[in-house]
Amino acid sequence: ELHSGANLKSFYAMPEDISVLNMMSSLGETVEGVITEGSSTSQITPGNWVGSLVTLSPEKGYWIILVDGQDLDVNDATITDPSLVYDLHAGANLGSYPFSGSALISETIPLDAAENMTGIIGEGSAANHLPNGMWVGSLQSLEGTKGYWLITNEALDFSYIPPVGLAREYENIISSDI
Repeated sequence: ELHSGANLKSFYAMPEDISVLNMMSSLGETVEGVITEGSSTSQITPGNWVGSLVTLSPEKGYWIILVDGQDLDVNDATITDPSLVYDLHAGANLGSYPFSGSALISETIPLDAAENMTGIIGEGSAANHLPNGMWVGSLQSLEGTKGYWLITNEALDFSYIPPVGLAREYENIISSDI
């Protein structure tokens, strides 16, 4: 569910066609634009997108701008690999949370990565990472359909810790496809 205005979103599952045209097609003329860190695109006429953002990716967060609230439908999507590696630079990184459901920040961000994070900002919520390792603020859990600004004090690579039971579920999906 998207509201009118700017929605900070991400995708934990994506279809084979990850073009903005395909991913935003269910929103029709209601969607005006999509912005991510370093690139954007605008719909100037129905189905006609202009800008540097051409495809979406599971590790990015996106501001999706709508005239009116509407549901975004993504069909025939494949769940993101839970071992997805995030390559963050020092400063603010617009990223995703690559799982369905949610998990506490302290249980999903590895300790070595958290040591270099100073905060996380979501749409209307935020958490600060204190020197004692605690996360404080209105943002307590990360969710699979939301985007986040991950604030780091230096460059780092990390993978989220999957929510309890999800890694096993993903392994079963992969082994059944082989």
